[in-house]
Amino acid sequence: MPAANLRLITATISVDGEDYSSHIQDFTYAPNTPTSEVTDVSGFVHKFAGEAGWDLTLNVFQDFTTTGLARKMLTDQGTKADISIVDGPVTWTSEVTLVAPQIGGATKAVGVSSVTLPSSAPVPTATD
Repeated sequence: MPAANLRLITATISVDGEDYSSHIQDFTYAPNTPTSEVTDVSGFVHKFAGEAGWDLTLNVFQDFTTTGLARKMLTDQGTKADISIVDGPVTWTSEVTLVAPQIGGATKAVGVSSVTLPSSAPVPTATD
């Protein structure tokens, strides 16, 4: 049986139950696993890895109107929010801390801000 959902085609993204899909260009959940190395007296290197923390990176359109996600992130920066991402047959949920997006950019370009949100571990729910 071939693997399911090999690439992102479309997604639906909600923040605290509000659909912001049209405000986001793309998303990435990334683990930030702490690692360290220790060399013992014999010269053998021991490698250790801790439990992964998570970050959710969103490329957000700079819509600072009262209904824009960029405005919500600017106004509510530092607060927790529940996020739900429906990606094909899998829904990912996590709790993130909102951060302020970049304001401005290149002339005659679409205003997009890359924001990295500290996140709890994403929890998948599959609909087979």
